[in-house]
Amino acid sequence: MAFKRNLVLSLLLGLAGGLAAYALAWGLFTTHPELGMEPASGRAIALWVAPLVFLGSLIYFAARNRDR
Repeated sequence: MAFKRNLVLSLLLGLAGGLAAYALAWGLFTTHPELGMEPASGRAIALWVAPLVFLGSLIYFAARNRDR
């Protein structure tokens, strides 16, 4: 049961991290055109951030539960 809970929490954190990364990148690239990046490239950043946050949080929860 604990693994399912950690999996769901990690998935939610990964999605939230991906959405936050997209919003921040889109906002940065929209307000600063001198960077030379399209606002749509925020999707690529979000697609990298979401799985990294998911895996990182999954490892964190596994290590935290191991200490108990």
